Amino acid sequence: MADVVLIVLMRPEAVPTLVQAGQRMATLMGGARLNVLAIREPIQVTGLAAEVLIAEADSVVRDRAQEEQRIAALRAAFDRWAGETSSDAHWIEAERSLTAIIGERGSRADLIVSGQPPEDDRPARQAFSAALFGTDRPVLLVPSESGALFGRRVAIAWRDEKRAISAVIPALRSLGNAEQVHVLMGVRDKASEPSMPKVLAEHGITVQLHAVPIGSEPFGKTLLDTARQLSADMLVMGAYAHSPLRELILGGVTRYVLEHAELPVLMRH
Repeated sequence: MADVVLIVLMRPEAVPTLVQAGQRMATLMGGARLNVLAIREPIQVTGLAAEVLIAEADSVVRDRAQEEQRIAALRAAFDRWAGETSSDAHWIEAERSLTAIIGERGSRADLIVSGQPPEDDRPARQAFSAALFGTDRPVLLVPSESGALFGRRVAIAWRDEKRAISAVIPALRSLGNAEQVHVLMGVRDKASEPSMPKVLAEHGITVQLHAVPIGSEPFGKTLLDTARQLSADMLVMGAYAHSPLRELILGGVTRYVLEHAELPVLMRH
């Protein structure tokens, strides 16, 4: 039985990077089926009165045309990549709300690949949030400038709690062939030296442990700076939310990494 990697496409210019990342994760997982998902969002008509509907008709037609152009551009970019790589990835189109489709399809996958959402792109941020918080699956956040051969030098941001373990467990299968695995543990001043996470020791993963000082600057920045200094090409971490409105308000570390990461980040809430 093959694992399934679901690649969520939102922006045509990001297609090559995302499908390459999905293909790389499939390789690290020892082989997986690639499902590539393009979501056509329904065009909402807000007015009910006949005169309002008439006034909105042009806007609805224009929005529908733009959405069709976006889907066509996604498909064209995917077809170019598939033709160049002889990939057997499966193209899927669906029309429903982003959160519903990603929640449904993502929950049936083993891992989800999503682009790093720009701050001003609300649909892309909704898609990433739906994948991270609505599926109970690990999500690979892929920045636009990510390299294609990540997973050789992996950094793990560790906190001794359920979310960190939930993020690490799915990553274990992809760590077997890593050249280096670094564990980054935040420590406050005068705290005792950290010890190796039991889950890694029990799975026989050889790692280098690093105590990362928690200081005045955002810890997300410290994590990313440390990963860069170690030449890590992938970061694994739990994702945190500090509010019941978790789709809107992320924990500080998660939000910083989401907005500033320059390497792929495997997250799980």
